[in-house]
Amino acid sequence: MSVRKHTSNVYVDRFNEVRERLPGTALPWLTRLRSNAIEHFADCGFPTPRVEEWKYTNLSRIVDSQPILAGPSVNGVNRGALEQYFLDPMPCHRMVFVNGYFRPDLSEIGVLPAGLTISTLETTLDNRPELLEAHWSDLCDLAEDRLSGKSDPKPLAMVALNTAFAADGAVIHLDRDVSPDGPIHLIYVAVREGERPAMSHPRNLVVAESGAHATIFETFIGDGGGAHCSNAVTQVSAGPGARICHYKHQGEAPSGTHIGSSHIRLARDSTYNGFVLSNGAHTSRNEIRVRLEEENVVCSLDGIYLARAQQRMDNWTRIDHMAPRGKTLEVYKGVIDEAAHGSFQGKIRVWPNAIQSDARQLNRNLLLSEHAEAASKPELEILNDEVQCAHGSTIGDLDEESLFYLRARGVGEAAARRLLIDAFVGEVIDKVADVPIRKYFRNLFNSWLSEAV
Repeated sequence: MSVRKHTSNVYVDRFNEVRERLPGTALPWLTRLRSNAIEHFADCGFPTPRVEEWKYTNLSRIVDSQPILAGPSVNGVNRGALEQYFLDPMPCHRMVFVNGYFRPDLSEIGVLPAGLTISTLETTLDNRPELLEAHWSDLCDLAEDRLSGKSDPKPLAMVALNTAFAADGAVIHLDRDVSPDGPIHLIYVAVREGERPAMSHPRNLVVAESGAHATIFETFIGDGGGAHCSNAVTQVSAGPGARICHYKHQGEAPSGTHIGSSHIRLARDSTYNGFVLSNGAHTSRNEIRVRLEEENVVCSLDGIYLARAQQRMDNWTRIDHMAPRGKTLEVYKGVIDEAAHGSFQGKIRVWPNAIQSDARQLNRNLLLSEHAEAASKPELEILNDEVQCAHGSTIGDLDEESLFYLRARGVGEAAARRLLIDAFVGEVIDKVADVPIRKYFRNLFNSWLSEAV
């Protein structure tokens, strides 16, 4: 028996130990779903680079023969330590989770407008389980390729592991035409409490009914005190005419591992604007699956990954145009320094009936060191002729002619390099519509850049 297969069986044993302590044990559908999920994970094991979708992510750091599940923590985190991650001066509804568990003493949900519900996973399972049942069950068939009739469950093994063990997270529901004034900010803090790293499984759900507008901001950070692993899943469902702005900062501790999976469903005339900035963790993977299920949907997907030292950052996206007149614009940029590795795998599929689709995809990588590495694999799969689609990819170092031009006009070498890197990344950050969130990302980038140059 392989080490990975043995480890997956150990997770089954661990699940059997804790299953009765997980929320929602009285719900038959959830009991079945969790049992199926852990069986799925046991069959697949941890994804390895041999799985095509995971070829640039190595999870060997978290394969543990005696896995520890992160539990509720009251130690090591206080409001003062978190204030640097707060959005200022914009008012917002803030939920803070430590090791994946809600901390009301650190949160500030505030007064909610009529039609907006923000609650925890456990509370929703008690008061409105049908909402979770409808959307959690939806993930079960995502590995199935309905066009080819093939199914490969291995890429979703970590989603299955999250489904089995998820004990807390945020559940956000917006009624028809509801538009909160401020963003909903979800902060996840990973804290190490023992000698060995523990794994947390946050699970979020955002449901926006017809005409609703919302801004969701997810922040993942670590306390820096040791290795940890976050295996997070976020689902977003946008109804007809809804508009969702979804931002994420992956800033885990340098010894941490972050596996994040977002699953987005978009109904007719809806809009989804997604943005991810990664500058943390030793090993990270941001996976985004978007389905434009009905006509006239607009999707923008932007990402920035800033890697240095020995960091490995993987970005994997898939966007399915399933109905007519959908529009997608995807731009991912990486800046990679020292001996770090950054990668992008992105696929846009235009289905046979998705006529008049417009899909654009671009990945660009900037290498600041001779030891830095980047991998890029943009893909288009077009299954009808009435479309406008394009994709592109570049990997290179700073342009020598531009550097010479600036140096010739009296700009020092460090300042010239900084200007060029700032221009490379800044055009993506400047697309963020919410000013305080744009300022937040700009400050993160400036801090990273000041150390890189």
